[in-house]
Amino acid sequence: MALKAWIKMIHTAKTKTGISEEAYRAILAGAAGVDSSTEIKTWEQYKAVMSAFRVLGFVPSSRTRKEQTAPQEKRSPWMISARQEYYIRGLWEVASRCKDEASLRHMIKRIAGVDDVTWLDRKHASQVILALRSIAIKAGINPDKGDR
Repeated sequence: MALKAWIKMIHTAKTKTGISEEAYRAILAGAAGVDSSTEIKTWEQYKAVMSAFRVLGFVPSSRTRKEQTAPQEKRSPWMISARQEYYIRGLWEVASRCKDEASLRHMIKRIAGVDDVTWLDRKHASQVILALRSIAIKAGINPDKGDR
């Protein structure tokens, strides 16, 4: 059975390249010998399908959480550090029920009165971290152990 991440990436490649459904099915059959992306079972099959999409011009891009944080050298010393921002985003992904950026911004606005995590000062960042830790503990997740 194919991993959900594989299926998602294959469907993203299909959308980004703008190919028809028939061409998509032909790529799956030719590269991996399957009729559907859910039938992909091995890494080699997945790699073959993605290679076919790369030939068509698909370039996979990934944004890690580290890339989403603002550069530290441009921050004031009294503003949130990159590590605090990274920790807040990590706690948010683990503890919240609604994991989108808008919900995180709403919570930060409620606690600190600013619209974005990068605008927090260190005092308010600590308040947000404590609130997120409390949410995680109530959800049965120990933020100290990294349980998920």
